Amino acid sequence: MLNKLDKLKNLNKQDVRRAVRHGERELRAAGGDMLTQLNPRNIYRDARDLAIKFANEDVLHAYLGPRMWGVVIVVLAFVLVSTVCSIAMMLLFGRLFSALPLSGLLALLIGAAVWVVGVAGQVYVFAIWLEGRAAQRDRAERGIRVEMPKGFLAYLKYSRALVPWIAVTLCVALPLLVIAQRAPLQALGLLVVAAGAPALFRKIDGR
Repeated sequence: MLNKLDKLKNLNKQDVRRAVRHGERELRAAGGDMLTQLNPRNIYRDARDLAIKFANEDVLHAYLGPRMWGVVIVVLAFVLVSTVCSIAMMLLFGRLFSALPLSGLLALLIGAAVWVVGVAGQVYVFAIWLEGRAAQRDRAERGIRVEMPKGFLAYLKYSRALVPWIAVTLCVALPLLVIAQRAPLQALGLLVVAAGAPALFRKIDGR
């Protein structure tokens, strides 16, 4: 009896070690893949491939057609949030660099960059979700089941969404933190708009 218990303990330890090694390999693979997403050539390739899908893929067109007004409303919410964020960052950098020559121009350029990158990042993330949703609906209608790996790391790896999420973090999340220091309620409202608009679209679409 004791020998059996010892064997079971050894097997359990081996299983744990195998699981840990497997998890480490998966983490390294995901990390390596995400680093390749930062390559400028890969950034251009991924953005071009997504744009081609939206331009030419019939499945995506069929999905977007009856939902276009919802998509437009979500994009307008992104524009609103990024506009407020860009103004906040423009004012902040205007104060920080007020002693420098052409400080107003520098603050204006920073504000414009925050607006462009913030809108592009949010729209890119939403577009990736729309493309995946359209493919999921199409597979379900044809009776095809595909199990996708779960977890945020797997999502970043397989959706190629690392770069737009970095853009959202730098040009939306950080400006919202800056706004929250002076106007927490306004920052909370903007966060609700930025996250709530796509969440509401998903909820309505899931009915």
